[in-house]
Amino acid sequence: MKRYANRFHGCRVQEFVWRGHQLITLENQKIKVGVLASKGADIIEFRYKPRDLDVLWHAPQSLLPGEYIPTVARDQGAFLDYYSGGWQEIFPSAGPAAQVMGASQGQHGEVALLPWDVAVVCDREDRIEVEFTVETVRTPFRLIRRMILEKDSSVLRLEEKFTNLGFQTIPFAWGHHPAFGAPFLEPGCVIELPRGEGFSSGANVPGPEDKSERVGVYSKFSEGWCALRNPAQELAVGLVWDRQTFPYLWIWQVYGGAKDYPYYNRTYNLALEPFNCPFKPMPECIAEGLLPEITAGASLDTELECGIYEVNKPVISLAQGGQIRG
Repeated sequence: MKRYANRFHGCRVQEFVWRGHQLITLENQKIKVGVLASKGADIIEFRYKPRDLDVLWHAPQSLLPGEYIPTVARDQGAFLDYYSGGWQEIFPSAGPAAQVMGASQGQHGEVALLPWDVAVVCDREDRIEVEFTVETVRTPFRLIRRMILEKDSSVLRLEEKFTNLGFQTIPFAWGHHPAFGAPFLEPGCVIELPRGEGFSSGANVPGPEDKSERVGVYSKFSEGWCALRNPAQELAVGLVWDRQTFPYLWIWQVYGGAKDYPYYNRTYNLALEPFNCPFKPMPECIAEGLLPEITAGASLDTELECGIYEVNKPVISLAQGGQIRG
């Protein structure tokens, strides 16, 4: 059965074996997106084709499952052993390893280390839709991510839904972990945000000589969007999401810092991460009533977009469909 159209122009989907893994690419005239289906459905490439610029960060220790056997298991789990940068989905736990309802979860949960199934839903010259599906092992969830790309658009759309397959109400953490790096990220880049609390919109990014690492948490924002703008390149990356689903934005800033394992001061990156919970261990979130729950058999869906924009002034707002106001 033919799975992909034999098309080499417009919107298109292709499948490759890359380093022993299943790699799916979604591409149009403006952007190319690489998804590592067999490892977390990680987005490992987000390339703006007019500049041949991949805006994502790539970690120095970019080994994948099957390429490396750790000398000993980490107490926090295997996430960092196989974290190669890029963009991960984090579910159904986030942050440090924890035990919830008898299930031991490593750092950042299950789905980022599991293989996902792939189905091409729409494959036309003007629009492609690819659906990625995973079922967790230590928890009873099914998560579906549909990725959509339209002709001449520099915006990738994600439509997501997860279902509690169990017969109990279960707390869950959910978020997205896109990390951006050089050559897009450089000193003078600006983090731009809607009105909110916990971080200053317009903050400038220092260089790697800053030797710092910190996590900021932004919340109570008036709209669900953020932008990372490079004034020198007149280019911005923007995320738009449902603030009811993801009422927090984690801002992981590594400007030449991050001592010891696994980075040893080798990294320069910035992650803008919409999450449904604050930056705290899951047991603390549960104890403080800060973690959502989902009842038996129920589902939750949401939408998220990421786009690349050519801009020569500050971003005032972003909205779904690639609407940008500067």
